Amino acid sequence: MSSFPISPRRTYLIARRDFLGYIKTWGFWLTALGPFLGIIFGILFPLVLSQSEPTRYATILDETGLHARAIEELLITNNNKELENILRSAARVTIPQKDKEAFNKVLDEQGLDAARELILNTSPVMAKLLNLPDTKLVFVTPPVDTMEQLKPYVLGTEKLTIENQEQSLGGVLHIYEADGEAKAEFWSTSPNKSELVSLANQYFADAASQKYMAAAGLNRKQALQERKNALRVSTLNPAKQVGDDGSQTVTAKDRIPYIVAAGLSMMLWFSVFTGAYMLLMSMVEEKINKVLEMLLATTRFSEIFLGKLLGVAALTLASLLPWIFLGALGFYGATQFADGAIADGLIQAMSTKMLIFLPVFFILGYVFYGSIFIALGALAESMQDASTLMTPVVLLLTACIMVVPIGVAFPDSPLLTAAAWFPFSAPFAAVIRLPSDPPLWETLGSVLVLITSSALVIWGSAHMFRYGILSGGGAAAIKAWGKAWFSRIVLRRKNG
Repeated sequence: MSSFPISPRRTYLIARRDFLGYIKTWGFWLTALGPFLGIIFGILFPLVLSQSEPTRYATILDETGLHARAIEELLITNNNKELENILRSAARVTIPQKDKEAFNKVLDEQGLDAARELILNTSPVMAKLLNLPDTKLVFVTPPVDTMEQLKPYVLGTEKLTIENQEQSLGGVLHIYEADGEAKAEFWSTSPNKSELVSLANQYFADAASQKYMAAAGLNRKQALQERKNALRVSTLNPAKQVGDDGSQTVTAKDRIPYIVAAGLSMMLWFSVFTGAYMLLMSMVEEKINKVLEMLLATTRFSEIFLGKLLGVAALTLASLLPWIFLGALGFYGATQFADGAIADGLIQAMSTKMLIFLPVFFILGYVFYGSIFIALGALAESMQDASTLMTPVVLLLTACIMVVPIGVAFPDSPLLTAAAWFPFSAPFAAVIRLPSDPPLWETLGSVLVLITSSALVIWGSAHMFRYGILSGGGAAAIKAWGKAWFSRIVLRRKNG
């Protein structure tokens, strides 16, 4: 047997065994393909839902003769606003940054159809997505003149004839006057709230507001415009470099790096937790099934320990590849097509420090927590023991991730600085601090703390792993380790 304490070949075989053991399961592929399945579902579900929603025919019986036409026009206005929002959202990912101003000008001056045509010419793939029906609510002329005569149509005993086909009347909005006041009632056999009810409530609320303001000689549109043009407080940062406009105003470009760092910290936490949990379950299962005892016949403890760390690390990376791919694709698309401030903010978020230290903290965080979970797996004698032992570590992990919202809201918080020096929270706290550009020595200090802590944890976990397997786990493993340490250190000094 080689004198080298760890055989690279046996370590590789252990790592490959763990990696292939998980990657062949359905659960892994469902997890790995989850992002793509989610995107497909997110795209198809609204389309299927819109196609499956039936057209609802409704009528307005307005005995006052004042409101019906205005309510129908409000529906058209709302639909146009919704379509405008859809077009503006689509333009963010289809119209190049240099053409954004031209698109906005076309939308404002030439209308929705011209803007839609511009998007379709730029990105034909968007054709079907932008060809959505405006609404499933269709107004029809009342077939009769009174509410009593309309009730059979609502009940379905009488039918409407629309384009030579019989259709049911989904509801009637009845507007009338009683005791000198206007009344409005909606008649329908459906218990669900109707779009027509919401539309009518919006119309009457707007009309009441307009009437109140008109009584004081005010104009509602002008009031809204004044509110829009009201004084806004600008946020400035004296530490920020003066921009092209000669100011130090804080913009989205300055906030986006913190949001990106928060997302990366959450991804780091999720990856560390997932990998460490798989290590724990693998240890417990193989210990219960006596697989580890068979491996020990030809393999060293250190090789099993390192092999499992490497195997599950490769598995975790494989499960993250879809997210990394989608993230890179989204990042590239955002930098090419998003608004200037957003694109600049994303580029600023992926600074040199972030690109260097994110992988470093990912590796160290995984090694630190993975070693702890391997030791817990060696101590556990059953799945129930594993759950009991895992609970305090999970609670600690959950508490550590609380530094992420603190880092977004208060990047200069002393608690965040302290968390970057605490090994359990250092991987996440150090990453969320990077956008605020802390001194390099502080970031390197966090790395040193994690390296030192990981080395100590690996040393302790390796010994716990050895005695946990040989003694069966539980308190016996800790007792065996204590006796071995006492005899090796204390008695040796005494004899010496």
